[in-house]
Amino acid sequence: MGVYQEKFIPRWAGILILALAFLVLFEPWFLGVRELFRQEGFYAVLAAEFAPDSPVVTAHGVVIRNAYPLYPALTALLNRGLGLEMELALRLLSVAMVAASAMLVYIAAASERSSRAGLAAAAMYLGTNLMLEKAVDGDPATMNAFLLLAAQLVFFQFGVRRTNWSMGWIWSLTLLSLGFLAGGFKVVLLFVFPMFFFRRPLSVKSKFRKAGFPVGIAILAVTVLLWALPHWMMARTVPLDTFWFGWISLPDYLLKLLYFPFEFALRLLPWTLVAWIPFCVALQALDETPILSRYLRTLAISTLALLWLLPDNDPRDLIFLLGPLSILVGINYELGMRRYGHRLRRILVLCEYFLIAAAVAVGAGCFVPEEFLSNFMSLSLSSAFSDSFHYRLSAFFAAALLLLLAIYVHFGRKSRAVWLMLLCTSMGMGIFFWAVLQPYRAQEHEKRDFGMEIAGKLRGEPAGTLYKSNILDLYGELYYAGVKVRKLQEPYRIPAEEKTVYLLGTEFPQMPDRVWVNLFPADYTYRKHRLGLWKGELRPPETGEFLEEIP
Repeated sequence: MGVYQEKFIPRWAGILILALAFLVLFEPWFLGVRELFRQEGFYAVLAAEFAPDSPVVTAHGVVIRNAYPLYPALTALLNRGLGLEMELALRLLSVAMVAASAMLVYIAAASERSSRAGLAAAAMYLGTNLMLEKAVDGDPATMNAFLLLAAQLVFFQFGVRRTNWSMGWIWSLTLLSLGFLAGGFKVVLLFVFPMFFFRRPLSVKSKFRKAGFPVGIAILAVTVLLWALPHWMMARTVPLDTFWFGWISLPDYLLKLLYFPFEFALRLLPWTLVAWIPFCVALQALDETPILSRYLRTLAISTLALLWLLPDNDPRDLIFLLGPLSILVGINYELGMRRYGHRLRRILVLCEYFLIAAAVAVGAGCFVPEEFLSNFMSLSLSSAFSDSFHYRLSAFFAAALLLLLAIYVHFGRKSRAVWLMLLCTSMGMGIFFWAVLQPYRAQEHEKRDFGMEIAGKLRGEPAGTLYKSNILDLYGELYYAGVKVRKLQEPYRIPAEEKTVYLLGTEFPQMPDRVWVNLFPADYTYRKHRLGLWKGELRPPETGEFLEEIP
């Protein structure tokens, strides 16, 4: 067995490959085809009601204690300022943060080691199953991860490398303040928690006395106070008890502890194949940048441990791990390939099999009858979308491209860079996602239909506010209704000055000061909940004639 060698890829060519992979993985032109999904409806309402002069973030007129303004503000800018559809604005902002983080990862690894290290790091950040599955949804998670990673890298750059700890504190805590405005206390916690595990020369205990530390703390404190004071003034409560996890039962918690490592490994695919390299003790002794590697390992391990031990958290929180881990893989890539490259190449045959299987799956999803597919899988939606000529032509090219990638990986395993072969596999995952899964999911229009039904019932009616009682939040559905919505707080009180109002609820409104008429059929249900759309008009004032008694 000869010395392991990889073909050199020029930096400009590698950057073009990454740009192409980004377009294949996230396909920005298709981001808006699907209706608002899960929490996207909530963020759509936050953005629709966002007002620059308001000190709080509201949803249906209710102040949301654990919502933060940066993501709704930027979404509102894209939606109202640039005229983008809300679905596209939410998701495009999320995907743009992925691109910004990938650039940050590339710069960090390339400046520390080489352009190959930067390319490998950025390719891993873009190509994991986690990023493909979660980053295409409209959610502030990718923005939170970008701002946290920027704060962590700036802290190292100014503090450790340039020994200018004052500037390190000021700039990192300024970025952390922006991170707080995007993701709240969890971003602050994930910045502070790893510091308890720093060891020399990374220890920060003696660095608290630097002049920049109180300045940075003041910036962060002012940011938190500007967010918290309006909540306290309006509700007389300090909203410091809302993190991003809830409490679960002990059996569920133990089960979560058990499956968390397997979930993490699956979400890193196909880059799980090389994610272990920075933690190989044999390679750490040869590391040419041990201080940065130790810093990033501390960030990755402490963040992983925190997410592992917390009782409940969203899978999107794993994105916080991806930045430090990708940089670690990049700067240790050449050492790892030099020692384990031949073994890794043999495992790459699994990538060929996956690409071939994906091509077969695209063909089956397009050309195999739905009745036959239903014998092997449960289909909640119809596959009739695949009957059109346009889709079948697109699916044919997608399957052909997957086969070409399989052939490229097959003949490139002996000399091409491992990171490039893994990136090709990631692109295959992206092609399958956008060719099969996304068109299948895009058929869902339940929320849009329900919102349009409400809009149709209110069309031609007197203008009024739509109130909702203690029912499902229905953020996405009511966003599509295109009407002003307010949630009633207990006790239910509707302003008396409004002559005509509308109430969405499960029961007849117990408000005798109005005449109520149900605009929905009496047996109308949505998601197995009985709903009524009640129109309420003020009763006319009672009048009576007083007759004089005849003596």
